[in-house]
Amino acid sequence: MRKAVAVSFEGENVRVVYASLKKKDIEVDDVLTLRDEQFDEFLEKEKTKEFIVVCDFKSFYQDIISIPPVKNRYIKKLIEAEIRKRAADFKEFYFIHFLHGEKIVENKRVKEIFVFAVKKEDLDSIISRFINKGKFIKAIYPNVFSIAGLVQSIEEPFLCIAEIGINKNLFLLNNGLMQFVRDIHSFEKGLNDLDIQNINMTINYCRQTMRINPSFIMLMGGICNNYSATAPPSIPVVSLAPVFLQSRINNTILDFIFPISAFFITRDKEINLLTREYKNFCQIRLFLRSSNILFLTLSIIGIFYAGFVAKSSIESRSQLNSLRMNSSDVEGILSSYENKKTEIAGYKPFITSLNNAALTPDIQRFLSLLSGIRTDNIRIDSISITTGESSLKGELKGMVKSEGYASMQMHYQQLIDSISSLKGFSIKRHNIELKERAFQIEVEYR
Repeated sequence: MRKAVAVSFEGENVRVVYASLKKKDIEVDDVLTLRDEQFDEFLEKEKTKEFIVVCDFKSFYQDIISIPPVKNRYIKKLIEAEIRKRAADFKEFYFIHFLHGEKIVENKRVKEIFVFAVKKEDLDSIISRFINKGKFIKAIYPNVFSIAGLVQSIEEPFLCIAEIGINKNLFLLNNGLMQFVRDIHSFEKGLNDLDIQNINMTINYCRQTMRINPSFIMLMGGICNNYSATAPPSIPVVSLAPVFLQSRINNTILDFIFPISAFFITRDKEINLLTREYKNFCQIRLFLRSSNILFLTLSIIGIFYAGFVAKSSIESRSQLNSLRMNSSDVEGILSSYENKKTEIAGYKPFITSLNNAALTPDIQRFLSLLSGIRTDNIRIDSISITTGESSLKGELKGMVKSEGYASMQMHYQQLIDSISSLKGFSIKRHNIELKERAFQIEVEYR
């Protein structure tokens, strides 16, 4: 089973869950709650190198925006421009987005996209805490999107409520798609009458403004065990707790619903806020770390190999000395070798001559091939041949027997083409005197 650690930043608290993952099965091994100021010390002592992070972002922008039906590579740029226009205090930010569908507005087709953006400084402050302690972040999820993944298979619209500290996270799901996110302030933990009033107002907003009628309210996490309201909500209330209790997760674990939900997120959800720059940074850092380990391993292997070579050299030298002491005929062998070498040197000029002769192409073959060229209205007066290191060079002289210049050029070109087509022949230079109709062609045969 693969071990994993999820960390959830929830206001002043940080919740940590250690789990064992095996395909779709998740077994919670241990849980831990820290104060935010204790987290850096925890990271310094923790041996785990990679973490999944869930965060409750207090400052965020969310909305459903409409853009023209452009190609996918332009969608992010249009979304970024819309966020800058609508959220003036969001100068630098990161965002995730989801396509809800298309509709017709003023006879124009537009795409409806839900966007959720957080400020760059908020995300960078979290990432820097891990980097400073030499840790890696596998993914950063907004807490509401992480927990929404547990119930996105429900198609009908419903309102979800989870608790962070004393505040409540409300978000509306319709056919598994996020419609809006709202963070409401409360005065105590659990659900009281004031919370029910805020929830009823949110339900009216869904019906009147968004034209969506939630079927029920779903309580998620620790709030399931702390319901003290006397006023009834306008729609039925259900709890996610029984599902988890069937999985042998007790009531205490419900307080850790956000980090636990992060283990269920698959890659196709696309709710990871980590930037491409950070992912590249992690890859480079991992490569350098692996390179250091590889270098250390190779160094150790090199030391052992050097020792092995040194030992072999000493043994070889010892054997050589032994052979040298036992070989009384070495001087005689060397003297005989020098005599044979001097004797062979006398045959060297003859051998070189034979080799050069073998390298030179056959003159008879040269003339035989040349006899096959096309000589219509061509008279060849002379052929001279000179030998090179590995080639024959020939010079052909003659004249073209033709009246007109056009005919003369045609027959001369046929001769040139005929020589060029011969295997092993190449024309180095050629010219013809138009007045006297005499030509000169230099060829090389290899």
